[in-house]
Amino acid sequence: MSCRQAYLGKSIEVLDKVVRLPDDRFVHRDVVTYAGGAVCVVAVTADNRVVLVRQYRPAPETVMLEIPAGRRDVREHFLTAARRELREETGYVASSWKKCIEFWPSPGFVDERLTLYVAKGLQHGLTEMDSDEFINPILMPVGEAIERCRDGRMSDAKTLIGLLWYAAFEGPRGC
Repeated sequence: MSCRQAYLGKSIEVLDKVVRLPDDRFVHRDVVTYAGGAVCVVAVTADNRVVLVRQYRPAPETVMLEIPAGRRDVREHFLTAARRELREETGYVASSWKKCIEFWPSPGFVDERLTLYVAKGLQHGLTEMDSDEFINPILMPVGEAIERCRDGRMSDAKTLIGLLWYAAFEGPRGC
């Protein structure tokens, strides 16, 4: 099997990989590599509201409502990255953190793996967004956020996974 770099960007690399299929044929597959992985955070306030961010996403060309998330630096611990992303995007810091699950959001062509955390004991401070980020943090009752997942008004995969995981395993019954 072979592999060659087809493209090298600021945050991704696209590889042209030759892979062997189960029937022993060889085919070319494009694979996007995303070094370091990423983190996402379901941050819940004491009064049962979830911290969400509203931001424009260029691939689907729309504004999306999402849980805070971001890329992890290669040498950065996952929890450190989660704390940093929550603070940078929303201004919140949390006193309680729980690692929940790791998942592959699009394993058909991307090697990115996300680690989901639940954060509680929130206190609000100042945001520290990157200069190219235009993010608006909002608070929403957890039940309303779950309903938006159920009826399709939230369509971001990490947000669906994070909120539905929270409702199933962490949140109050009946979310």
